[in-house]
Amino acid sequence: SKMKKTYLLLIFILISACTNPTKVVFLGDSITEAGIYDKEVAIPMGDTLIYPQHTGFITLLKENVGDNMELIGKGISGDKVSDLLTRYKEDVIELNPELVFIYIGINDVWHKYDFGTGSDIDLYERGLKKIIADIKNQGAKIVLCTPTVIGESSGEFVLGNQFKDFETMEKMNADLNDFSDVVRKLSSEFNTGLLDLREIFMNYISDNNPNNEAAGILTYDGVHLNDQGNKVIADEMIKFIN
Repeated sequence: SKMKKTYLLLIFILISACTNPTKVVFLGDSITEAGIYDKEVAIPMGDTLIYPQHTGFITLLKENVGDNMELIGKGISGDKVSDLLTRYKEDVIELNPELVFIYIGINDVWHKYDFGTGSDIDLYERGLKKIIADIKNQGAKIVLCTPTVIGESSGEFVLGNQFKDFETMEKMNADLNDFSDVVRKLSSEFNTGLLDLREIFMNYISDNNPNNEAAGILTYDGVHLNDQGNKVIADEMIKFIN
């Protein structure tokens, strides 16, 4: 009967939908790596267990997307664009995702002032271009994210026990703006989604940091996300997923 055929077709569609979840890959650094943390669950690190204080944005997203979505975190602590270049084929292309968030740039800027190993801005641009072109070529949609913040105040800052004076902080902030401009430009050039986290964070902080605190608004240390920071990012990313 016609009814039975329709019913079987529905079952078939449901089974197909279940066997092929939509894959979303998050490519980035330690901020993305912590995106999969859940403060209820200990994360093994070598032989020790770390209990994260904050639930990551990827974990928050998982709670708000359907079962047909597979969210895959591919963040590695300390990564810069040059590091992504060595692994994006294995970590993104080979997984054949439908959607890829690329969120990189903090270490490219910060490491220049701490370890002398940051990224030159045109190296950053060339590296991102290559990654974007290859992922697009495979047919995946891309959302580029601008790098967020190093320190939430204007003024001096201590990150990872490294003191930074006001002048250095001004330079780092100018760099973050310039690197964000590169991301905005590439987004328009390659016609990708753009999640302007730099702008969103700066606006949020200027509205919610009356005492000019160096951390504690969207981050717990000036860089890595607290619960509110994770929530802000998850709320923005969901718009591209659903």
